[in-house]
Amino acid sequence: MAGTPTPEEMKKIQSSKWYPKYHVAPPYGWLNDPNGFSWYKGEYHIFYQYHPYSVNWGPMHWGHSSSKNFYEWKHQPIAIAPGALSEGHEWYDWDGCFSGCGYEFENKLWLMYTSQKFNGPGGVNSSANPSGINPSGSSGGGNVTERQCFAYSEDGINFTKYEKNPVIDIPNDHPIIANIDFRDPKIWDHDGKYYCVIGNRIRDRSRTQIVMFESENFFDWKFKSVVAISNPDGSEGTMWECPGFAHFGDKYVMIISPQHVPPQGRLYHNIHQAGYMVGTLDYDKGIFTHGNFVTFDYGFDFYATTMMKNPEGRYFIIAWLDMWQSPFPEQEDGWSCILTIPRELKMREDGVVVTVPPDELLELRKECVSYDNLTLEEATQLEGVKGDVGELLFDVDLKQTGDFSFELRCSDDGTEKTVFYYNAAEKYFGLNRDKAGRDQSGVREFDLPELDVLQFRIYLDKSSIEVFMNGGEYVMSTRVYPREDSLGIRFVPTSGKMVIPTLKFYPFDL
Repeated sequence: MAGTPTPEEMKKIQSSKWYPKYHVAPPYGWLNDPNGFSWYKGEYHIFYQYHPYSVNWGPMHWGHSSSKNFYEWKHQPIAIAPGALSEGHEWYDWDGCFSGCGYEFENKLWLMYTSQKFNGPGGVNSSANPSGINPSGSSGGGNVTERQCFAYSEDGINFTKYEKNPVIDIPNDHPIIANIDFRDPKIWDHDGKYYCVIGNRIRDRSRTQIVMFESENFFDWKFKSVVAISNPDGSEGTMWECPGFAHFGDKYVMIISPQHVPPQGRLYHNIHQAGYMVGTLDYDKGIFTHGNFVTFDYGFDFYATTMMKNPEGRYFIIAWLDMWQSPFPEQEDGWSCILTIPRELKMREDGVVVTVPPDELLELRKECVSYDNLTLEEATQLEGVKGDVGELLFDVDLKQTGDFSFELRCSDDGTEKTVFYYNAAEKYFGLNRDKAGRDQSGVREFDLPELDVLQFRIYLDKSSIEVFMNGGEYVMSTRVYPREDSLGIRFVPTSGKMVIPTLKFYPFDL
């Protein structure tokens, strides 16, 4: 892609075969991690890592979309651009504007973001590096200094960089914090003070930590503590990105996105993970005492979770519905990558954390195809249950059902299908996308406890599938790239019968 597409070219991009109908996607170019998830002036705002000059990763900007309802997303102008590419020529973010948060303060929407400056010749935006490829090979991780900066807006659309940037700048000789791999700030307030947590790797790079800063006035930040740190054996990953805290009563949920967690049984076979830890947060000491890491999503494509709290006190998360080292066949159409649907973050009375599709998405339901009391003894396609954009809900009675699978985005000739399956004897659930379409392969599985029923709520959108199970306790998400005519949905008892007490399908007319 050379330059900004014309309106006709953008219309073609946004009507291409895999472009989503109700998920956030870039108007053109490259998208990755979501940023700045916030509520301002009556709308939800989501920003994202954006490279508008190609369909590949490049010097990071902040793209921007807004919505009143979580499914009608409006493309907005670029919110933040690297200093070398903006009128101010800011030195601190010459090599990119990386992930961060949004926060309303004194009636303005403030974005705190990680600036990146390569130390030496050949930075991302320098003439010695015309390709725009980060010389460190990833955000941070090399001879790059990362600092925290502000940009603000009075209308939620047009942003100005704060004149006193950077607002958090760690010296090279700081005894606790390394200014390489020092990114993804998240701000909240508590008892009249402002707090910010940031992902970091310790100086010898052997462990990762989340560091906490505090401020009395929102602008002057001082280091408070290492609020959490990974195990020394490396079992919890090499770098914790995208931290944040939600609280439910006296319990806190810390979200993190750990990189390079070693596989453990059926778990952690993606290159990076995203999940949470539950515990208690001592504000006086700045220490989070927590349990084990739990993943948010057992599928192929879910990373870089960000979180916000709306004025009603509801928490929502959203993530990148892709993964590093994955193929991106949509690049041939002039765009790349999408975000998940927003998911409401809740804690049940038993202390289990769940993520569920928000009630706002119920407005998408218009037509309904419904079945009750199905007992299937062979592979079955139900009349009216097919499509690539819609919501599918059904229950499976595990007490009367053996092994089973269901297949989404099936072709008539059987050459394409995305298969989800349950093994009754060993009590695990899985996803196989060896036939899911272009450039897709592999299996993801996770173990389940003894259950009487598996409840499914599934969102389909052109090139994505998100499967929520048992009220959001388990989720699997994946991108898929089938042919446009691969629209079938099949239910397959693979040993014995498959008993489905209720089933509803809502095709979305978008």
